[in-house]
Amino acid sequence: MSLESDGNRWVMWGEIDAAIQGKVEEDLVASLPAQGGVTIDLTRVTFLDSGGLRLLYLAAGRTSTPPVLVGTPVNVRDLLDLSGVAPLFTIAD
Repeated sequence: MSLESDGNRWVMWGEIDAAIQGKVEEDLVASLPAQGGVTIDLTRVTFLDSGGLRLLYLAAGRTSTPPVLVGTPVNVRDLLDLSGVAPLFTIAD
């Protein structure tokens, strides 16, 4: 897994799990813009569990506009729907 952030854009790829979440959460939250939103590119995410879901949820709770998810794989969409948090995001594909 890797994750890049410039504040307004996150790029995630590989396996996003609880181990990764623990390593990057603090830095990601700190990088979120005070105003506006964030675009999160999930095109190359191969796996996302509750740890990855937490990162997305934190972005939704700390930005003034819903995060825009780009390239959202079907398994991630399913997880967002099943967990009830899909309405917190704009899914652009």
